[in-house]
Amino acid sequence: MHPPLFKPHPLCGECVKTLVNCHNENPYAKFFGVCNDAKAAMDKCFKEEKVVRRDANLARARVEDARWRQKMAEDSIRDNASVK
Repeated sequence: MHPPLFKPHPLCGECVKTLVNCHNENPYAKFFGVCNDAKAAMDKCFKEEKVVRRDANLARARVEDARWRQKMAEDSIRDNASVK
């Protein structure tokens, strides 16, 4: 099972096109493994794309977490100063 092919896949566009073309050129033979090599290459590319996307999301989350922690620390200092 793979993600929807109609969504943009910036790193795997060529692999998707290859698989779709293979399916279009072999409407019945695709059921007997004619397009398996193209599918395997696309699956490998999707895995690599997922790693890149996951790393970008992690980096963005760490920046957001650091910003949030700093804001909470500033609010805590301001609250403690106003209590005295």
